[in-house]
Amino acid sequence: MTASPADRLPHPTHRVAVPMRDGVTLDTCIWLPAEPARAPAILIRTPYSRTLNVGSEPTLLRYVAAGYAVVMQQIRGIGASGGRFSFNSPLDRTDGHDTVEWIARQAWCTGDVGMDGHSYAGMTQLTAAASRPPHLRCIVPAVPSVEFFLEPPYLGGAFSRMHTLLWGKSLQFESMLDEHQGAFDLNGFLTQPELLARWTSRPVAEAAQGELTGAPLQHYEDVLAHPTQDDWWRQRQLQPDEFARMDLPVLVVTGNFDPSTGALALWRGLEAQAAGADRRQLLIGPWDHNQCYVGGSQGRPGYDLGPQPGIDVVARRIAFFDQHLKRQGPGPELPGRVTVYITGANEWRSFDSFPPRAVVQQPLYLSSGGHANSSSGDGRLVSAAPAAHEPADHFIDDPEWPFVAAMASAKGALFALDMRERERNHDTLVYSTGPLAEPLTLLGEAVAEIHLSADAPDADVVVWLVEHRADGATMFLAFGQLRLRYHAGFGAERLLVPDEPVLARVPMTYIGHRIPAGHSLRLLVSGNNFPLLDPNPHTGEPVATAMTMRPARQTVFHTADKPSRLLLPVLRPTDPEGATSAPAGTAGRPGSARA
Repeated sequence: MTASPADRLPHPTHRVAVPMRDGVTLDTCIWLPAEPARAPAILIRTPYSRTLNVGSEPTLLRYVAAGYAVVMQQIRGIGASGGRFSFNSPLDRTDGHDTVEWIARQAWCTGDVGMDGHSYAGMTQLTAAASRPPHLRCIVPAVPSVEFFLEPPYLGGAFSRMHTLLWGKSLQFESMLDEHQGAFDLNGFLTQPELLARWTSRPVAEAAQGELTGAPLQHYEDVLAHPTQDDWWRQRQLQPDEFARMDLPVLVVTGNFDPSTGALALWRGLEAQAAGADRRQLLIGPWDHNQCYVGGSQGRPGYDLGPQPGIDVVARRIAFFDQHLKRQGPGPELPGRVTVYITGANEWRSFDSFPPRAVVQQPLYLSSGGHANSSSGDGRLVSAAPAAHEPADHFIDDPEWPFVAAMASAKGALFALDMRERERNHDTLVYSTGPLAEPLTLLGEAVAEIHLSADAPDADVVVWLVEHRADGATMFLAFGQLRLRYHAGFGAERLLVPDEPVLARVPMTYIGHRIPAGHSLRLLVSGNNFPLLDPNPHTGEPVATAMTMRPARQTVFHTADKPSRLLLPVLRPTDPEGATSAPAGTAGRPGSARA
């Protein structure tokens, strides 16, 4: 057998078909440390093969070197694991429980088990913890999904065909140790007509045919068959009593550059329902989705994060496991229950809660003379609510011609940071504060409350919060979207009455950023976010089977009786709760965002 490179896991010490209570067996690989003979175990339950886990292997090697048994299990219905796969299946609760207890009984285990992993492997920690296995001592979920109508497969109720197809493709492996390449290779679809056709064809329900097979195809079809938060989804989402059972030590991790919302939804659920707040921590660093697990931060175009912005997230997890699995004491401590990195200021802050008590909700109102289209329009963000009638703004969303920024590849464009091309588009409304007189620090989740109408029975509203800089760059801060058939909630589809206004409340993704004086804050409003969101056909038909598409003319109101506004999470300059700090052993460097 060929030896593994030094930064890769060797062949597993054991590979076992672990039995579940219903007789199904799950493919499980185990790596044991050289010492000691009996070790605490770290369990990762994943739907992925080695192809997508390969970047995590240096992390897992550090666990083994630190004296832990690493157990990686492929979930039900994937690869060599038996049973039928179903997205965040209710059976994940019992499968996670049974696996933890099986590990605790093994001769090589001390009986102490923790769980680890990010993204879907963060979700499997939550379902296992919801069943509260007796030997599960702690969990470290990074960037999990929690609210499935705010994150893929439905973002604000808008189906993400692109994500669902590509994610389904990543599950099509025969073995957990399969190293087939290219699972998440998002090729440049503008130069590949076949891929573009698959992402735009109608009906949506047939787009996976010939692309997905077996369980991934069933997942695609299941998602489209349940377009509202019905019992099928409720079985897959954490309920209050399940949050309450998660009273064990938890370290929740997410990042400034991760666009998902699940980590903060998890934190809110735990804070509201679960005991043991003193054993619960939230860490938000200058990381993207994968860096929240593997660590490192090379910065982002337009951001100077200093020579080394920080915390070794892998070492922090090892210290957390040492405390709760080896009972070695707290070890290196984070400076507070909540530790966050503020880009723009390039500093770590610590707080006792999140949102911190030092954060206030500041409203800014949309205003214009009726010509807010593009960055050359007259849209403004103002502190005073409209006192009189103002002319409305209008834009057209044409699903046959969705706006797509110039890009080399889809991978580079999903969450592009510089959005000046988007704001120059005539069918994007732009509302700006103008140059700020003093710095503005945002920390938390903004909300856009927009009164609008469409001349169609359904439409989408997409909003972006951006920083316009002195050099002309327009840098992404946060985004959110809502399919308007869900304007009254995701429990039912309520089509619009054409040209009759509704209030759309659009929560946005996390921001932890300081905008310096002289730069502007802008809100962009549009009707599409292709390729991430499937274009809205605007006919009101079921999304899965709709064949006809038509343009929609959308109207945004900002009047005394229909005020549209942005609610900003503003961190007050004087903060009695948490002081600026760099965690011990790190080298955070104060500075300003590169203009």
